[in-house]
Amino acid sequence: MLSPALRMLVALSFALLAAAGHPRAASAQSQATTGVIRGVAAQPDGAPIANAVVTLRNQETNLTRTLRTSDRGLFVATLLPLGRYELTVRAVGFESVSRRDIVVRVGQVVEASFALERRATELASVKVTDKAATPVNTSRTEVSSTLSEEAVKSIPNNGRNFLSLTLLTPSVATTQGPDGDVLSIAGQRGIFNNVSVDGADFNNPFFGEQRGGQRPPFTFNLDAVQELVVTSQGANAEFGRSAGGFVNVVTKSGTNTFKGTVHYFGKNSALSGDLKGNGVTLNPDFRQHQLGFTLGGPIIRDKAFFFAAYDQQSFTETKQQNRPRSSAFDSLTTFLSTAFGGALKNDFAPIDRTNDAQVFLAKIDVRLNDRNLLSTKYNFTNSRQVNGTFDVDTWGASANAIERGFSNAVSGSLASQLTNTLSNELRFQFSREDRPREYDAPRLPGGRDFPDIAMDFRSAYRLGRPFFIPVEYYDTRVQLLDNVSAVRGNHLFKAGAEVNFVNSTQTFVGFANGRFIFNSVSGFINYARQGNSYVQCSNGTSNNNGACPAGSTISGPVLLYLQQAGVGGRTVEQSGTQSLKQVDMAVFLQDTWKPSPNLTVNYGVRWEGQKQPEVLTDPSQVFFAPFIGKTVTNSTGSYTFPSDGTIPSDLTMFQPRFGVAWDRAGDGREVLRFSAGVYNARVAALNFASVRNNNGSIGQTIFRNSELTGILGRPPRIDELLPAPAANSVPFQPGIFVVDKDYKNPRTFSTSTAYERAFGPQGLVASASYTFAKSDRLTRFVNRNDAVFGRPFATGLPNGNGIGDLTTVESSARSEYHGLTVGLARRTGTALQFDFNYTLASDKSDDDNERDPFVFRYANANRLDREFGYSDRDQRHRINLYTISRLPGAFLLNNRVSYASAQPISEKCENNRPSGKRAAGASDRVCANGTILDRNTLRRGNEFATWDLKLSRPITLKRGQSIEPTLEVFNVLGRNNFRDPAFGSLLFNFDGTIRSGLGDPRQIQAGLRYAF
Repeated sequence: MLSPALRMLVALSFALLAAAGHPRAASAQSQATTGVIRGVAAQPDGAPIANAVVTLRNQETNLTRTLRTSDRGLFVATLLPLGRYELTVRAVGFESVSRRDIVVRVGQVVEASFALERRATELASVKVTDKAATPVNTSRTEVSSTLSEEAVKSIPNNGRNFLSLTLLTPSVATTQGPDGDVLSIAGQRGIFNNVSVDGADFNNPFFGEQRGGQRPPFTFNLDAVQELVVTSQGANAEFGRSAGGFVNVVTKSGTNTFKGTVHYFGKNSALSGDLKGNGVTLNPDFRQHQLGFTLGGPIIRDKAFFFAAYDQQSFTETKQQNRPRSSAFDSLTTFLSTAFGGALKNDFAPIDRTNDAQVFLAKIDVRLNDRNLLSTKYNFTNSRQVNGTFDVDTWGASANAIERGFSNAVSGSLASQLTNTLSNELRFQFSREDRPREYDAPRLPGGRDFPDIAMDFRSAYRLGRPFFIPVEYYDTRVQLLDNVSAVRGNHLFKAGAEVNFVNSTQTFVGFANGRFIFNSVSGFINYARQGNSYVQCSNGTSNNNGACPAGSTISGPVLLYLQQAGVGGRTVEQSGTQSLKQVDMAVFLQDTWKPSPNLTVNYGVRWEGQKQPEVLTDPSQVFFAPFIGKTVTNSTGSYTFPSDGTIPSDLTMFQPRFGVAWDRAGDGREVLRFSAGVYNARVAALNFASVRNNNGSIGQTIFRNSELTGILGRPPRIDELLPAPAANSVPFQPGIFVVDKDYKNPRTFSTSTAYERAFGPQGLVASASYTFAKSDRLTRFVNRNDAVFGRPFATGLPNGNGIGDLTTVESSARSEYHGLTVGLARRTGTALQFDFNYTLASDKSDDDNERDPFVFRYANANRLDREFGYSDRDQRHRINLYTISRLPGAFLLNNRVSYASAQPISEKCENNRPSGKRAAGASDRVCANGTILDRNTLRRGNEFATWDLKLSRPITLKRGQSIEPTLEVFNVLGRNNFRDPAFGSLLFNFDGTIRSGLGDPRQIQAGLRYAF
């Protein structure tokens, strides 16, 4: 059921659709890979010239498009490849006029109106008004930022990752989450973004992030990027599958001129600074080399063109872990020096890492005829990172793995001008991405695999192969999309349909090799020496015979032991292998209406559906079948089993969109924008993986701890596993994963108001914008069999059996974002270009779990309303600045400055008292049993600031060749930029954390770029 505000927005959209008959000039909406030129041919007195012939010629490829003006003198050329165009207008009885160097950028509407004089002489008279030459785009209704080819090439970029450049645009931030750095746009979850390259989906369907993941350094050569556009708010109905923002990359194409580049960039620790923090000094030891080339040109002049790009990186590092010394650490390292045959004696020594990658892009554009342009592209990526899974100081080397990633994708488009007013675009993609994690495990004497070691220096210790290692994974994608554009009067209508078939296949064995968590380092050492006969007793004593004195119970040392196992005689590999098939469908209709020359109205509606994978076990046959539809009443209340045993598909995602751009004075120097819309997010398949196979009927997690030895039996010895369950055995109270029967895809309602004003003769543009985004139906994971509910489903199955944890995938979380951004920019000129923006934001939510079904992130399951507070992504202040400047002597000096304030963190209890200072307005912070501390009232230590600069000197050679030596300095001031992904213990973090401890030091990079 839509809220009153959403119903009003839908009604407004359809009311505007009904009004689509007013005969004025049309404008165009954003395009995914192309641009639009719109204009009017008129006499000097303003009278329109009908049936004039308009010829558009791409100056680099000689691509020619011919149109005729309407009875209102209007012409609209859609689906134009990016580049520079020459326009010529001819009409009987009038002088011909032309204009060169009209630049078409992705998604841009170029206004180019012509005044034609009556034919009187042989000389042509030209009068041109080109609004694209003004600093302000007055036809754009969305809030978006474009980084041109020059900006992409010039701005310092540590790692040469194109996504790093998105951080220079307003409302975009990198925040630390438990799975690594997250790209958050307008306060939304990182998995809500939609990244596309040349109009093809560039997202991983299982993890929800971009293809290649968060770890590889780049996915293609930066010299291959023609433009990069980030749309944070107001995307029209053409764009979907995102409740966050849209990142759109367009790569270069070949032209009639052979062009290319060759580059090399290198870094070495000998030219870098040291890291200082936490009372220690670290001396980085690394080497990095990046080299590549681009080449493009004609296959058949004016007819067919090619473009190719290659890049590779070689990186090696010996990382000193920043481990504070302690008596626990000393006793551990002494023990490990001889224990287990010395297999782990070097586990806490410096870690050797690599980060190697190769990427390749090949593109062919063919002009089939004057009305059809075919473009095809092949993209390949390959990366390998030894010890690249995470970077956490308190974990041993054996907790790490080899991160692999390689992908192959073929995509393309067919753009067709069907008639003078009708065009069509067909896009397609076929892709496969592999993301395996390889694990070279240490060995116990006798040859048995030894799991990882990961230590927490506060008080406890864990042992066991990582939960997420090893993994075999790949996905395939088939994407088909077709859009039709039609000009009618002062409207440009666009309608389209899309379907995405994705299949994610993985073998995930979880804790197949067992995972121990001990309450202390000494507890681990004694348990390792004496086996499971060693226990700790509640009276404070310890015992080596597996029992405690009368009046005392076993309390340790094993806090938790988990072991994955198959059900029904299945092996762990059999129970952990599955394919998750999802289908994303969409249909949209939108109109861009130009009721007057200085007013643009964009409105439309989009429908999406996401068909989720089927369950592996029929609901009537699943382990918990007797609970389906059942309501249990106990002393704490009445509880209905949350699932019907299926994974619901959401086929009701209707998303109205509306936007206005008003050029108040009509001079192209001032614009007021407003947009509002509903955006639904795609759900990553990872959210449903455990639902399908960890259901008590295919796979199960066996649980033990020392305290429940008398009930469940003893945990195993460190060098043993619990026996595999018999084929006919029934799991006892296994942990179950289900999806709530009313589950829906996440939904965001967002609105934005923006004002831009150009002033002065230098092309300065000042801007201010306000964004509001309210999300509901956010995915969260809740234990609906928690003790606070009286564990209603712990019994009720045959023989007194029941369910342990009932992890329920719900769409019950919410968030709210407010962001105010001010900016000042100069994006034209040869001596100096710059872009500055500052964002003051507030981001609140009641759950920030991106995709991790194995950790409950709330205080009390029965008081989720108390969870609403500052989001983990909340960064109150963000500043971005880049400059591109030309100095005397033809030197180029480019700067990049970024700042982000610290993210919030929740207090924890220490000795039954809050650990931090009381936040303003905080309440309910007494650390008694069951009392909730206010969420995220403190701040982490991860404030981030960096200043990067790049100095270069292009040297012109003969015949259009040039060579450009460069020197880049990253983190000029040498800030340690402490990485703080989680507060307190990482002991129970089963999924890994990318970065912890000190950040990157000051680094110097030298490079050389040759262009021809």
